[in-house]
Amino acid sequence: MNRGILALTLLLAGCASQGTGILDFNRVEDVSARLRAERKPAVVWGQPEGQPSLTLLHFSDLHGDAENLGRIVEFRSALREYIDDAIHTGDAVACYWDDTNPWNTVPGAEDILNIVGNHDCWKGHLVWAQSSWPYDATQEEAYELILQGADAGKPFVSGWDVIRPGGVEDPQSPCYKACYYYKDYPSSGLRLVALDCMHYDAAQDAWYAAVLQDALQSGLQVIGVQHYPPQSGLDKIPSGFTELDYDINPTPQPEEGVQMEAMPESCFERTDEFISKGGIFVCWLAGHLHSDMLGRVTGHAGQFFIAADKAGEGDAYMQEDRTRGTRFQDAFNLVTVNPSRGVLFIDRIGCDRDQYMRSKKLFCYNYLTGSIVTDK
Repeated sequence: MNRGILALTLLLAGCASQGTGILDFNRVEDVSARLRAERKPAVVWGQPEGQPSLTLLHFSDLHGDAENLGRIVEFRSALREYIDDAIHTGDAVACYWDDTNPWNTVPGAEDILNIVGNHDCWKGHLVWAQSSWPYDATQEEAYELILQGADAGKPFVSGWDVIRPGGVEDPQSPCYKACYYYKDYPSSGLRLVALDCMHYDAAQDAWYAAVLQDALQSGLQVIGVQHYPPQSGLDKIPSGFTELDYDINPTPQPEEGVQMEAMPESCFERTDEFISKGGIFVCWLAGHLHSDMLGRVTGHAGQFFIAADKAGEGDAYMQEDRTRGTRFQDAFNLVTVNPSRGVLFIDRIGCDRDQYMRSKKLFCYNYLTGSIVTDK
């Protein structure tokens, strides 16, 4: 064979052998080594070992990207020994409520916790400028799409091991087919509370207050989950995990009949009440922004807020590179809560540079003191 042809053949064979799967870019042994270090409980001479840590795979705004969902399922499966749960913080569908829900099409996705986002409730095709309430899917319709799925006989939520409000099966109850729930991780002393920001009414507010009170009495630290940014705004924390080019400002109370793209203030007031009684609040996990954002909820200094980048395919609103077939195709976080140290770690998997080439690889926050430990 001609030497030139042979060299080209070997080069092409070498390129072909370089995989583009998510585990090719994130080797299990490398990720697991980091997680083992982060999950290690505090050790004090003469004292019993602290509570085990909890690692959540947090992603958001998939927007119908079944391929990326499949990659997340593959990643979680390979690291199941270290990842306790996975949760998606809203906007599963590409655009509209009646678009295909990828949870119905990707094997293994049914085990991933999910909540409702605004696009999961957007029924009014092409009427954005004509309506003050474009996200008009009812609580029941949102439930059927996100928590139930295509098989009503075996809804997704039935396999999530979560606690839902009383009356969720009663058509006469205000909690009928409610899209909010909580899940306890007793060995870690943690409770995850997932809220539905699209239908946050008096019934849900009262349920949330009761769930927080029960967590307080049970000695559980709390992680909150929702889709929207807070109505009161966000005091950004400088980091590669924080978008530079826009701010989350307070959202005025809208006129009656007008929809607000923010989580109502009462939600954060309930959390403040929990904290004032001695409860420990770890953080909020959210999405909606299609970019990373870290901050403290304005006027609620004890509430740390983490918005995750868009997990679906890149779009015109995103400045960063999200080229498929590269490690930038993926964008999600591993959030590890180490309760015995009082710290949480955010590990980025996938796209780890913003548009200004700032690094977003690891962020560590002490949620007991409200201080940054590591940012790199």
